[in-house]
Amino acid sequence: MSARVLLAFDLGTTRLKVAAFDERGRLLGRETARHSEHSAVIDGFEQRWQDPDEWWNNAWLLTQRLLASPALDGAEIAGIGLSGRGNGFVAVDANGAVLAPSWSDRRHIEQLATLQEWRQQSYDLSNYAAGMLSKWRWLQANAPQAAERTSQLLYAKDFLAYRLTGNAVTDPTSGPDRDDFAADTLAALDISRSLLPRVAPPWSLAGKLTESAAAALGIPAGTPVAVGGHDGICANVGAGAGTVGAYAITIGTHAVVRAVTADEVPGAYRFYGMPPGRHVIGGNAVMAGRAADWFLDTWLDNPDEDSRPVAFARMDGEAAEVAPGSDGVRFLPFLAGQVAPELRPGASGSFLGLHASHGRAEMFRAVLEGGAFAIRAIFEQVQGWCGEPIVVRFTGSGATSPLWSQMIVDVLRHPVEATDGAVEARGAAMYLAVALGIYADIDEAGAAMVQVSHVLEPEAANADRYDALYEDWQRVNEAMRPLDERELKTGHL
Repeated sequence: MSARVLLAFDLGTTRLKVAAFDERGRLLGRETARHSEHSAVIDGFEQRWQDPDEWWNNAWLLTQRLLASPALDGAEIAGIGLSGRGNGFVAVDANGAVLAPSWSDRRHIEQLATLQEWRQQSYDLSNYAAGMLSKWRWLQANAPQAAERTSQLLYAKDFLAYRLTGNAVTDPTSGPDRDDFAADTLAALDISRSLLPRVAPPWSLAGKLTESAAAALGIPAGTPVAVGGHDGICANVGAGAGTVGAYAITIGTHAVVRAVTADEVPGAYRFYGMPPGRHVIGGNAVMAGRAADWFLDTWLDNPDEDSRPVAFARMDGEAAEVAPGSDGVRFLPFLAGQVAPELRPGASGSFLGLHASHGRAEMFRAVLEGGAFAIRAIFEQVQGWCGEPIVVRFTGSGATSPLWSQMIVDVLRHPVEATDGAVEARGAAMYLAVALGIYADIDEAGAAMVQVSHVLEPEAANADRYDALYEDWQRVNEAMRPLDERELKTGHL
């Protein structure tokens, strides 16, 4: 193979994906690894975290495996692009050693609440900046020795960039949601600017591959590494839904609806800016995508990463034999509370309507339908803010399920264009292509590199049926509200 290859690392909440694309956006190969999830009860509180060193180890292991595939034999790696989840916190020392794991629990909730109240005084502090700095304040208060040794605070994606290049750099969307962290904000919080990464556009270069990183990956030292972007931005861009009026529905760990606008929308939930001058409006059904993974882990005894696609296909096949409505079984996908279309921290996941005649096929279909109904609630809210979409595109690994994809289209009563499921990584590759000068800007890269495989249209009979089922699901959701306060009091968040 003599053509140049664009390599992309996509660090999601559940998995790391390493993918290779040609300059026209064609997917040449992809390898994935699921993150290990660690937990322990400390002082009566369950703490949950991932190990950033594992992210890095998997990055070079997956890269080596991918480059060993026949499709990439003799490939010239033009560069590496990055996509990553927001708000992953990593503290490293002067030698780059990890001092604190990337935690997903709420141990820092008091520090976060303080910052959220404080920024109401007109200080400029984005959600992701508040997330990082609240975790830093927790570390200072509860692990002072680690805090004393900390040289750099990094977001998840930018930790990989740091290991690749030795440079601490982030993009605006992952960090301050502006060109730089606000100096008066940092001064008021007594935080040194040197602790935080440099901010640069996602289509710029973070640096070049160091000798040590090159040896680990099996790629020549000096290979360019692009800054890349937040995985939500990369999903829109990689799906060709980065222009004004476009919507993207991502089904990954979370189920997210994102619309792109030219201006901020009064009263709407703005996720973040989309460089160079757009805005992303939307809502997040937290863990709604992960619910399908959770069900497989529970029923099929934790299938490994290689067998998981087969397990999903098997469960899809079983669920497809069940009629819409799951024979009366309903599932609320709020395994980590509800965020949109309203904030309900105490909302919990629930199966209702179960009988002895039901089995895993009905339950799995209910999980998929519960996710689809949660997406509809958010989609309708975003439509109210942003108007009818010009185009809607699927992103995320969950969108590779034909059953779930068609179900969502029927529930929404709206056509959706499907891609190959590698859009976050493709978005990172597109930003890399612009950084390398292959394309002038991200819109030109999108016109050349976006891959749309087919269009899904609503099936009228199922859409009619789902209208009634959606109303029933909403009634079930309302009926569960009395449990919200109990969940908050028992600390299951």
